[in-house]
Amino acid sequence: MHKKLLTPVVLIPLVLSGWTAAFAQEEEDKPPYVTPVDTFTCSYNDDKGPGDLEKAITNWNAWMDDEGVDSYGAVTMTPYYFGDDTFEIGWLGFWTSQEAMGTGIDNYLTKGGEAAEGFNDALTCDSHEHWATINVKPPKEGPAPDNFVLMFSNCTVAEDTEWDVLMPAIKEAMAYMTDQELGNGAWMMWQVFGGAGDPGWDFKWVTSYANYTEFGKAYQHNANGGGRQKMNEIMGDMMDCDAARVYNARTVRRITAEVGE
Repeated sequence: MHKKLLTPVVLIPLVLSGWTAAFAQEEEDKPPYVTPVDTFTCSYNDDKGPGDLEKAITNWNAWMDDEGVDSYGAVTMTPYYFGDDTFEIGWLGFWTSQEAMGTGIDNYLTKGGEAAEGFNDALTCDSHEHWATINVKPPKEGPAPDNFVLMFSNCTVAEDTEWDVLMPAIKEAMAYMTDQELGNGAWMMWQVFGGAGDPGWDFKWVTSYANYTEFGKAYQHNANGGGRQKMNEIMGDMMDCDAARVYNARTVRRITAEVGE
């Protein structure tokens, strides 16, 4: 069901209407909250490394605190399982709302020049993309660990599958994982800004694990505990996802405001 959507202003209403239809089957359900997410993929400049980035993050965090910013969170990502087209360091940032995103960008562009210098000195980034993101399976309760695992796949929906069929199946699959006491979180991410046109897939599927022990537990259940068979029973051939890339993630800023503020 891959479709080329020409502009972000077309993309967002279409995706939102699809979610509304998919989740309208039960009166108590509401369409999932759409979180704005930015990603950067970067490499270290000559003679620069993780220590230089850490200094930049420390200075930036101090500036963010001075500005009273409580609606933005961020993690860095270092590749662990990857191919030959990977990056050295990734940045994933997210806001409590789209309005908070706009305010935050304006503030950073007008006042954050000195804070940005450390990043520009340490890194060169070859992509900056924005994603409309929904959570389809919450991780275990509590704050995100300082260090955790993130796994990304690119997924394509089958030509004959509609969103109002796919989303309830995903919901059932996530409920099964919860019943099996698998504590991972899961998100779907749609590309809105940035990128190089039609990517050839529909969305990114992102999974988080508190550590590699939890990652291995989920892998074991999928490979040898009946998980793969159950997922095939629920999902069939409704969507196809490529080989996952796995990253060591580190929390570098936490949100303290309420979602939607």
